[in-house]
Amino acid sequence: MCVGSLPILNNLNYLTMPNQHVCAALVLCTIILFSCNSKNEKSNSGNPEKIAAATFDTVQLQPDESIDLSDFSNNFTATITQKFTALPRKISVLTAKKGLKVTVNPAVLEKEDGSAVDGKIEVSIIELTTSEELFKSNAATISNGRLLSSGGSYYIGMESDGQKVQIKKGGHLQIDFPKLRDEEMELFYGNRDATGNMNWVTAEQPLVFNTVGEYTEYKPPYPDSLLWKPYKSKYFLYKSVDSKVIFNDRQITVKDMVSILQKKGLDKMIDTVTVNWRDAERANCSFMDYRTYSWKMYRIISCKDLEHEKDSVAKDEKERAVYIAANQKYNEEWNRINEENSFTNQLQKYYSPSSVSRLGWINCDRFYGCPEKTEVPIELPITFNNPVIQYFIIYRSFNGLINGRLTYDGKGQYSLPDLPVGQAITLVAFTKNNGGLFQCKEDFVIQKNKPVKLDFKNISAEEMIKMFGKNVRI
Repeated sequence: MCVGSLPILNNLNYLTMPNQHVCAALVLCTIILFSCNSKNEKSNSGNPEKIAAATFDTVQLQPDESIDLSDFSNNFTATITQKFTALPRKISVLTAKKGLKVTVNPAVLEKEDGSAVDGKIEVSIIELTTSEELFKSNAATISNGRLLSSGGSYYIGMESDGQKVQIKKGGHLQIDFPKLRDEEMELFYGNRDATGNMNWVTAEQPLVFNTVGEYTEYKPPYPDSLLWKPYKSKYFLYKSVDSKVIFNDRQITVKDMVSILQKKGLDKMIDTVTVNWRDAERANCSFMDYRTYSWKMYRIISCKDLEHEKDSVAKDEKERAVYIAANQKYNEEWNRINEENSFTNQLQKYYSPSSVSRLGWINCDRFYGCPEKTEVPIELPITFNNPVIQYFIIYRSFNGLINGRLTYDGKGQYSLPDLPVGQAITLVAFTKNNGGLFQCKEDFVIQKNKPVKLDFKNISAEEMIKMFGKNVRI
């Protein structure tokens, strides 16, 4: 306005008399405008919040451009991304917060340039299990134009030494997907186009529910009699080296008797034996003390027999270690099966392990069977001048999301195409009109020949950024 007023002031002397009244009016308007601007500047000078709002430079409203929400998901997905680290020479099983299990096998992985993965593998996992999370992630459930019902959408990404990691050609990684829905599902791979919209492509791999069998009887492969063989000895056991014995028709201690035998050149020695309470009970030891679990006892044995016995015991210990390892593996499987079948774990069941051939976005989905579709007319405020509308439709009876743009069709009409009749949805829409930003949220049931009036309300740039993050371009 200021620039446009200066030529009027400079050229007043060259105007004819009939136009002087018009010029005077213009000069008066210019003076009033400068006066109002001056008052506004003075009033804002004492209010730092108003100045901050006026100089807010993160978002600029351009009235001639439509809203671009293609990148708004980056802010949300960054906050829910889970980070893991896997070793390069070891198979690791990673379990995310909502149950997704990823078996990282470095042998089937390679860097983007085709080189081997020789450093730590940084794994990023995103789990989307609700319609709200799909909306915030801009992950529409659409496969080549067909609506999908989602049973869980996931992102799996890997990096090593600053390079992206991919699955080798012909290789596969094992993924265990949580079963969130009772319907039959299959795998889809997700692709985002240049505008950030998601399209899911079927992997032609059905998901089969993993029916967990129950062990009706606890029966480990090796019984306790093999794991813990009782101590058996052909030698008499003494409670103490000072225990009394009759030797050469006189009573002496065990220690003294062995000393006499050694002086005569006999191969005899005192050996210490540790006996547990079960063995002591079998031996009918009268001195058992149940306050302890084992006792030191003594026997007289030759060095030759002792060495032979040690070799035999070592062989038994080696066999026993194999038995213990087998029983431990059985116990771990027993505990896992019983835990998965317990009441507290009924909400966390899995499909049978799946083999995936690529990383990135993966979805457990099924095609939504829509018996009847309709077009829903949209009524806009009369003050709107043919705006471009960015919209999201969130399905409330299943995990489903579609997004799109509505533009002026030349007849002043707007309509949402190919919507399933009878479904309850939430419509979230954004648009710009005369440089202002507007938002609406409408809950309704899709019906034939029933228009929906959208109640758009003004929303500030700051509110928009709070909703979607700083990525949104409006």
